[in-house]
Amino acid sequence: MSLWAGFELWVPPSAPDNDGLPLFEIIGTTAQIVQFPLNPGQAVTAEPGAMCYMNNGCKLQIKSGGLMDMIGAAMGGESLWKCIYTNKTQSPGYVAMTTDIPGCVVPIDMSNIDGTLRCKRGAWFCSTGDQETKVLAGFNPAQSMAGQCCGGLNFILQELEGGSWSFLVAMGTVITRELQQGEEIICDTNSILAMTGSIEVDVRRVGDCSTMCCAGEGAFNTVLTGPGKVWLQSMPIEKLRALFPAPKKNEGGAGGGDGDGGGE
Repeated sequence: MSLWAGFELWVPPSAPDNDGLPLFEIIGTTAQIVQFPLNPGQAVTAEPGAMCYMNNGCKLQIKSGGLMDMIGAAMGGESLWKCIYTNKTQSPGYVAMTTDIPGCVVPIDMSNIDGTLRCKRGAWFCSTGDQETKVLAGFNPAQSMAGQCCGGLNFILQELEGGSWSFLVAMGTVITRELQQGEEIICDTNSILAMTGSIEVDVRRVGDCSTMCCAGEGAFNTVLTGPGKVWLQSMPIEKLRALFPAPKKNEGGAGGGDGDGGGE
């Protein structure tokens, strides 16, 4: 579905054929499950804790990369360990994954990504394919010191490279935009889910002092410059957390109420 001004409403792509089975099936509308039909010997890689259910013949193995891979995964917001779920039977099996926030599943065909895919930290939760997707840490791509310090993006981002299909978690509505060479888009930083590695990042001041103090947008907006593709989400976890602020330290439990406190 196309929208005005070049934006597209993201919809889950059709799953490719996997020797007579769909490669994946997305179940539900919110807090989704992604189910993977597995032919004998096939496997899915996931972050720890992502498994929802699996058939009896699907076996779990824990894997870690080399020291640099483990450091990169940790800096990119992932566990030091990866879980490999393999169908060890001689008949079709299955395994299903869920995310750790109440979001929607966003499959990304890594064969269509030229280079790396930069993601919000912790966005990746599983991937498929014989060639494993590398989950790495990359530096903030901002070219200026202002972009590094004031853009709102973490200094370390999550980077995905290679493999077959990777699955990210997003919240709310997801839209995409293919930016042409030199084309700019101004974004709320928290709304950025992912972008291809060719996207340049910088910041722009929101406005004068009154605008920066009263508009609710902070002092700077993030500017993304093409060429490349951007995925944006409408309800990032930061906005959801703002609806449920932590109680103040002195609130609650103020010692016993107004009871008479004992029999006569």
